[in-house]
Amino acid sequence: MEKLREAYARIRIILRDNTEPLDSVELVEKYRQYFKPEKVRVLLLAESHVFTHDSERQIHIPAIPGLAGYPEQYARFVYCLAYGEKQLTNSTDHPKRDGTPQFWKIFFSCCNPISSTDDFYPILGKTPARQRVRNKIDILKRMKKQGIWLVDASIVALYKNGEKIPNMFDALEESWRTYTREVVLSAQPEHVICIGKGVANVVEPDLRKHFPSAYTVLAQPNAFLASEDHFENYK
Repeated sequence: MEKLREAYARIRIILRDNTEPLDSVELVEKYRQYFKPEKVRVLLLAESHVFTHDSERQIHIPAIPGLAGYPEQYARFVYCLAYGEKQLTNSTDHPKRDGTPQFWKIFFSCCNPISSTDDFYPILGKTPARQRVRNKIDILKRMKKQGIWLVDASIVALYKNGEKIPNMFDALEESWRTYTREVVLSAQPEHVICIGKGVANVVEPDLRKHFPSAYTVLAQPNAFLASEDHFENYK
């Protein structure tokens, strides 16, 4: 965690009071490492998780069957199953609105062939909560087994209370330069899928250098695209 903390200190100079707490950044890293495959085959390179306040980190997640050693604190990060699944905490402090169904569609698409939007049913809201969580756990385990790993270019959250944090791309560049680039290179993936044109603007020179014919740039799943274009990206 020492290199993470060093990068965090540099980013804090840029973001100042808008910097996410270090404890939240370290918690997100624990979730990320929990699902890191033994051999990374495909690396999903996204932008960032969402700002997790100190008070939110105090929300307890009871032990989840089948996930021994899984972190038990809430984080606004897709690898945290309680993010978007309130029944896993049963806490009155659980945020009223949370979750990232678009990224669950990406995860689902990594493990399953899809022919229509109906195929996403197992991980969306109309599926009963208990079964939906079981489906999500299955997807996360399959991704890990198949060598698929999500890494965010920024170690700190770039979105807070539904808004972009000022100087977010300066922070993203610093994070990539001082920490995440080495994480990606040391993972030695066979292919990198960069999610988001803003991320690509920062990382593509390095991807072009180190993965010249082994990376793809896709739009963010919440980008202003026609539904047909989003579906093609999921495919």
